[in-house]
This record gives sequence, C-alpha cells and structure tokens, in this order.
Amino acid sequence: MSEKNREIEFIKLICVINGLAEGLNIRKEQEYYGFKTVDGLGYNVYAKKEKGRLPIYIGSYPKPYFQLIDNEIYVVTFEKNA
Repeated sequence: MSEKNREIEFIKLICVINGLAEGLNIRKEQEYYGFKTVDGLGYNVYAKKEKGRLPIYIGSYPKPYFQLIDNEIYVVTFEKNA
C-alpha cells in the first residue's frame, strides 16, 4: 500500500448573527474556519485553528450566518500511513 496525505481546504469566515442568543454555538464577529456543505447551502464550521493542531468542529450552519473574510484558502493536511 502507498502512503497518502489527505488535505482539507478551509476558508476564513466571520459570524454575522448573535448565535448564542438563539442557542447556537457561534458568536457574532467571531472568526471561524469552514468549507461549504455538500448541498452548497451552508458551511461546516470549525473553531479558529491553532498552529500544529486541527480545528475543532462546531457544526453546520446556513451561509447567511457568515461572511467571507478573505479569499485565502487554508490547507490542513492529514497524514495517512498505510
């Protein structure tokens, strides 16, 4: 078997709603990382990443809850040893 790496491309998002008031785990003006859901209607959202650690999954939320911060893509590589 060969050794393969898996990569996930994250985009930087900022929350535009007060999710805590609605019982959600997101805060207004807080930065998050994420990628589009399969249906394209929302984002899979992760907490801000720390150097050398994978981001923590927060949940899936509709696109209108977030605004893109920049067009930069952040890549996280998972090493898979076969």
